[in-house]
Formats: sequence, C-alpha cells, structure tokens
Amino acid sequence: MFREGSKYPYEATRRLLAKMAPILARLPNRIHVTGHTTGGQRTASTPYSTWNLSADRANVVRHILSEYGVPHDQFFGVTGKADIEPLFPNDPNLIANRRVEILLMAEAPPLPPSLSP
Repeated sequence: MFREGSKYPYEATRRLLAKMAPILARLPNRIHVTGHTTGGQRTASTPYSTWNLSADRANVVRHILSEYGVPHDQFFGVTGKADIEPLFPNDPNLIANRRVEILLMAEAPPLPPSLSP
C-alpha cells in the first residue's frame, strides 16, 4: 500500500480509498484507521520513526477518506502501530506489512436526544 518510508499511499491505493469512501460514508459505523510499517531498522532515507510513520499513514488515509465524502465525526480514531503487529509475523520485512487497517466499529446505535433509556 505504501513505498518504503513514505506516508503517502501508492496511486492505486489512493484510487481504491476514493472508491471506498462513499460506501463507508453511507454506513452508520464509526471508523478506526490503524497504520503499520515493516520491521527492521530505520534507514537514513526515512525521516520518520516507525511510530510516526505508521501514525502518519493512518492520518493520510483518514484525510483521503474525508476528501471523498466520509464525514469528520464518523472517525473513531487514528492509530500508528509501527512494526509491532505485522500481518506476516514470520517475515516482518515483507512489503505487505506496510499497510493500514480500516475497522468499522460495531456499536449500539445512538439514541435520539428526546428518548431516554
């Protein structure tokens, strides 16, 4: 989803997020975006720590989703996990570990202000 050391997704990923956004915007669920990086040492060409990079990836994805229609108040959270939860733990340097997760929160529907439980 991302080039090594970049907080910006590949163009194909950006287009996919743009297509997902209107669908997500129609759902009642709040959204939590989590960013991840590959394992290993930070290189001199990478201006971020893995923590900052993963959080920036999640925030850029949040921004793209907002740009294409997901309302600000639909976001539950934006989190960076660095390299601590690789998708492929047996190969933490695998490119597939450079990703974001978009979680739709399962929550009870909110009650209208005029209704008391």
